[in-house]
Amino acid sequence: RRFLFRSAASVVKALADPGPQPLDPNGLARLRRRGPNGEGLPGLVMVGSHVPLADQQLMRLLEDPRCIGLELPVRRIARVLDGGSPDLLLPDLEREWCEQLQALLQSGRTPVLFTSRGEIRLASASAGRLMCQTIARLMGRLARALAPGLGYLISKGGITTQTLLADGLDLEAVELEGQLMPGLSVVRPSAGVAQALPIVTFPGNLGTDSSLCEAWQRMQAG
Repeated sequence: RRFLFRSAASVVKALADPGPQPLDPNGLARLRRRGPNGEGLPGLVMVGSHVPLADQQLMRLLEDPRCIGLELPVRRIARVLDGGSPDLLLPDLEREWCEQLQALLQSGRTPVLFTSRGEIRLASASAGRLMCQTIARLMGRLARALAPGLGYLISKGGITTQTLLADGLDLEAVELEGQLMPGLSVVRPSAGVAQALPIVTFPGNLGTDSSLCEAWQRMQAG
């Protein structure tokens, strides 16, 4: 029989107990990809989760002047989807956001891509699901476009991370390297545009208000 689990990282230890992880948190941070001269490539933080704790963590991270936020306006995206030509308008917006992210990376700062905080009321549950899927896939495509030049990526939110890995980066499997912090797994693709890129998978409702900032500081120091 085959089983599919959707769970926290601790399920692996509970089922198989692989023993101590080969790399400690500092070692995991040193997996950060580097440029031709040995310099650490820049990182990207994505926050799709909008639970209250995620809001607090995002605000705390953006207090650091080395991190610059780029907000995906959910209401604007909803209007585009409700309009007559979403297949034409949404790609234009996506190109604009991608250019902004590229400019932030070139400036030496860490872009923090996040969705508008709070929830909006839509006409139906199916419309809500379509909106969630559209935004998650949009974030995944943006990450894919930036992936070749990234040193690391932090993805916060279960749907955001699953869509990033499966759709955005088109991955069928990743290597689990260990936990950067309790509950924060570091995985790396073995192929594709994000080959060897350390990706910190960060559940939405996990940690304290400083956990996202601490995870970023650890990876940035790698």
